[in-house]
Amino acid sequence: MGKYKRTLHHVFRGFFVASTVACAAVGNVHAQNSYKPTRTVEVVVGFGAGGVTDVIARILAEEMRTEYGQPVVVVNKPGASGTIGASYVSKSAPDGHTLLVIPSTHTSTPAMRKVMPYDALNDFTPITLLVTAPNLLAVRNDAPWKTMSEYIADAKSRPGEIQYASSGVGVSTHLGGVLFQQVAGIELHHIPYKTSTEPVVAVLSGEVPSSVSAVNAAGPFIKDGRLRSLGVFSASRSPMLPDVPTLEELGFKDLRSETWLGIVGPPNMPAEMVADLDKYFRKMLSKPDVLEKVANAGAEPVGIGSEEFRETIRKEIELNKQLAAAAGIQPE
Repeated sequence: MGKYKRTLHHVFRGFFVASTVACAAVGNVHAQNSYKPTRTVEVVVGFGAGGVTDVIARILAEEMRTEYGQPVVVVNKPGASGTIGASYVSKSAPDGHTLLVIPSTHTSTPAMRKVMPYDALNDFTPITLLVTAPNLLAVRNDAPWKTMSEYIADAKSRPGEIQYASSGVGVSTHLGGVLFQQVAGIELHHIPYKTSTEPVVAVLSGEVPSSVSAVNAAGPFIKDGRLRSLGVFSASRSPMLPDVPTLEELGFKDLRSETWLGIVGPPNMPAEMVADLDKYFRKMLSKPDVLEKVANAGAEPVGIGSEEFRETIRKEIELNKQLAAAAGIQPE
């Protein structure tokens, strides 16, 4: 299974912990507010309207309009697993007027494609990891498995027969399922869909018996009783589903898989500007009304700075390449 098997999508806690050293180093710059947009700011989303990436981007845009007194618009550039929007931002001016909200698939796409239109790490300036939503294993409420141990025992008795759906090949829900199989010692049959809602609908309709889904996608149906979650793939329970145990509680230590969202800019943004934006987004995410909107989207604020976020992206790109290879995925 390899040394990487238990480390997928590490959970980044330490809610709004700021670096004292960094703050001291740029204190004078912050006092001058080095981020001063002078025209419309574009917040680019590489996916269509209505998804969680788009929802979070619109929350950010609304708050930024008030803070900076300039128009802030969400620009949807869907297609090619988010690479169209990302490519646009990677070629934009590093002046803070073009930003990109990236999901965790930003770090798995390089494992899926032989040729990328950009370098997923070096052609962007990481600003901050905004929010995270843990993945979970969901089944219908009338499914024969009431607990995770029952599900695993059944899977071990008939390898490869139990299907699990995800929102696509190589995304965090798919690779989270790969990691789960490795750690649990089981073999499942993967059924990929194209969006985060389709796997949930497929389980509800009985088309597939289970799915690995983000909590924001499956959570509402678990709360209303139509679905059951057998376990959350995170270190702590989800505030949205406080009664659902984590896999760590069930004995699977460090098995973590999340769908996260962060914000980046074009390459070579000035460090002072990045520090100002990082500070602003952390402050914004601590506001009660914003916290409520984020929670309603099934996500939780995180708040880690630019350099830590860069290291997160780097590690996940490498890890996802390893997991994709273990799953037999051939880049196209």
